[in-house]
Order: sequence, then structure tokens, then C-alpha cells
Amino acid sequence: MIDQVNSQFTFVVKKTNELSEEEIDEINKLFNEIFNINSKTLRTKEEFRKKFLNNFLKFSFHSLMKLNNEIVGCYHVIPYEFNFFSTKKLFGQSVDTTINRKFRGSVYNLKKLAYAIYDELKKFKINFVYGIANEKFYPVKKKILGWKDIGKLNYYIHPINLKKFTKSFYLLDSLINIFIKIFMKIKISFEYEYNFLISKIYNDDFHTSRYNTDHKFLSTEKFKIVYKIVTKRQYNDAKVIYIIDVLPLTKKNVEMAVNKLKKLNLDIDLIIYIGQLKKIPKNLIKIPDFFLKKQRTISGKILDATQINEKVYNIFNWNINLSNFDIK
Repeated sequence: MIDQVNSQFTFVVKKTNELSEEEIDEINKLFNEIFNINSKTLRTKEEFRKKFLNNFLKFSFHSLMKLNNEIVGCYHVIPYEFNFFSTKKLFGQSVDTTINRKFRGSVYNLKKLAYAIYDELKKFKINFVYGIANEKFYPVKKKILGWKDIGKLNYYIHPINLKKFTKSFYLLDSLINIFIKIFMKIKISFEYEYNFLISKIYNDDFHTSRYNTDHKFLSTEKFKIVYKIVTKRQYNDAKVIYIIDVLPLTKKNVEMAVNKLKKLNLDIDLIIYIGQLKKIPKNLIKIPDFFLKKQRTISGKILDATQINEKVYNIFNWNINLSNFDIK
């Protein structure tokens, strides 16, 4: 493919607090056209500011591609603090990359947009970027931008009432529930400490940045649960609890969290945990990959190899779940 470079494009990297009101409007307009085209709720300025300002730096990074002073492409990175093999490091989460459909296909423009922000990140000692790209952008990141796979997220479920998911197959639902009850009883439960070598630093900044009024919290003497209740319209209004996080995350705490949520009497049909667990809790079942419509792959790119080594690409080193990403 011959890469056509338009000399009229300009590229600039700005911090969130350096963006003008007009630029935020243009970024949101482009975002809503790409991601919220069928949604009734469009991202507002307030939501934009909450997403990109509420972190330990109090700003995020935005690489902008402009044509005739109008934004036609964006690459955003939110900074987070991580424990990386017992040392605090700064990582950047790549989110909401958008390019106007009219101007896609240029390798030069994509590289210019991405590497401009990578250079800025290194000035702030952010030496690794990561994210979950959609199925269209994922191969582009790997081939054009040199990203590498970290690993896939697994789906673990605790079924309560499958009738709404199996529609009229009530017999199937009964058989599945019988199988699940037997399976869970024969599973042996034992304490297992997950040895995570790469994990987010959970503090007030992280809490404010990641959570909103849709998230709910439940605390016990031993652990804290972050969860979200979602009504699945496509499955006869089935009610699903997504376990966003369990703090601290141990096998036993996840098991107790599932049991605790079941006892809330919320008329829930299904409990889901999305992440990567070396040992599966007794009351959860891992969904086989071939059942998943979309496989979520985390990938990333080392920006400074003197600070971050190749161990970052091993998913089993990571404590990662829905507290890190907004996915369905």
C-alpha cells in the first residue's frame, strides 16, 4: 500500500488541562461519532474531564491530528501508578483512539499520532503503555506500532438462573443447574494466595478516576468488593452482577465475595468476574474460549527497555480485571 501523506495535517500533544473548550468539543464529537453512533447517551464535557483529569498527575495525554485546525484524529493515554516487581512504576493506558473515517489507512499519520505521544510520555517517566484494542485496531497496533500481546482475559461465571439466557429451553436450564451444583460441590476449596508481580496501586486517585455512581461497594472485615449491576435487555432483562474488583484479591476472598453478593437478595441471574486467575475459585466456572463472541486481548509496548523488561508481557504476572478496563 502506498502511503499518501497529506502535508496539511498537523500533530500536537497536549495535557488535558491545556485543551481548549473547542478542542474538547471536537474530541467528544469525534468519539461519539465512532463509538456512540447507536447510543442514546453521548459523552459530555463533564464525563471527559472526569475520565482524564482524575489521576495522580491530575491530567492525561492527548495526541491530536488536525486538518485545517480541526481535530480529525486522537490518541489518548491515562497515567496510572503500578507496582512492577516491588518497584513503583508509571504506566499509561491507551484509550479511545479515534481517527475520522475519511482519513484512515495512512501508516504515516498513525505512526506520527502515536509516537508523538510516546515521546511525551517518556518525559514523565511513563515507560510502558497498555490497553485492549477493538478487533479492527488490535492487528494495526501490533503490526504498525510494534505492540506485543500480554494475554487474554478470561470470563468466570456463577449461574443463578439461566432461564432468561436459554429462553424457552427450560429443560436445558434445569440440567445445566444440576450439573453446576454437582460440579461446585466436588470442587475442592483451598486457600491460594495469588502472587501478582504487576498490579495497580489502589488509592484515592485511582478510586476517583475509575469509579462512578454506577459502581457499588461492599466491605467486610477481610475484604472489599467493587461491583456493578447490569440489566441485559437482549436476554429478557436478565440481571447480571459484574465483580469489578476484590481487595485484597485471593482465591478465598473471591469465593466469599460471590457468596456475599448472592445473599443480597437482588434477584440476580448471573455473577461474572472477568480477569486472569491462576486458580479458579470453587464457586466460579471458567467459560471456554470458543463460547465467547469476543476474545479480549491485553497488549502493550515498552517505551524504555532500561526500566521495563519483557516480563511485563506475561499475563500471569498481572493482577488485572474490570477495575482496569471498561469492557462488556
